[in-house]
Amino acid sequence: MRLPIPSLGRGPSIESNKELLDFNPKFPSARAVIPFFALLLLLCPAAYSQSGANSAPADLDTLVHGAQTILRGQVTSAKVEPHPQFSNLQTVVVTLAVNRVLKGEPASTITFRQYLWDARELPVLGGYKAAGELLLFLNPVSPYGLTSPVALEQGRFRILRDAKGNRYALNGRGNLGLFSHVENKASSRGLIFSKPVKEMLAKRNGQVPLDVFEEAIHELIGAAK
Repeated sequence: MRLPIPSLGRGPSIESNKELLDFNPKFPSARAVIPFFALLLLLCPAAYSQSGANSAPADLDTLVHGAQTILRGQVTSAKVEPHPQFSNLQTVVVTLAVNRVLKGEPASTITFRQYLWDARELPVLGGYKAAGELLLFLNPVSPYGLTSPVALEQGRFRILRDAKGNRYALNGRGNLGLFSHVENKASSRGLIFSKPVKEMLAKRNGQVPLDVFEEAIHELIGAAK
């Protein structure tokens, strides 16, 4: 499955917006700078999506409800390339072989494009270089064909294995605050978790068993319907 990249039709060309996109980086005029950054915000709701950016804390309930697609898969390809409509904006195009879809359309593979805000992310392909298996909570695709994990690094989980082959999930903030208030929110909707999920939700941070984590996600998705 390739996440849709809608056509922009015959709108203004790059050449006709030369002042907007090709301003002099040493002496940018206010007239050029303001529209340029407004464009960046329009291109992707999570424009501040890289290592130099901050995002508000998001618990698991927020991730589940904010994501259009939740899946786990192996990164098979990640490459940096210019945005097809705005050539001086760098993006990373990521393809995963899908192992499980928890929310969204079933697929064996998925490809999506994410905007790279921070140049320091270029060598590591926005964090997807040699990323292995990931569990992603992906935002809806923007009108410019861009998406990103919900709450940025909080919505991207590495799948780790111990010496016995047990699998664990850990996001870019070490799961800090991931389970805050989740049980209270769920109980207000009449959802009662199993004992293993309750024990997981009591953790303040650190890796969690993948099977229990996915059980919690499944229950939260069901409670939202």
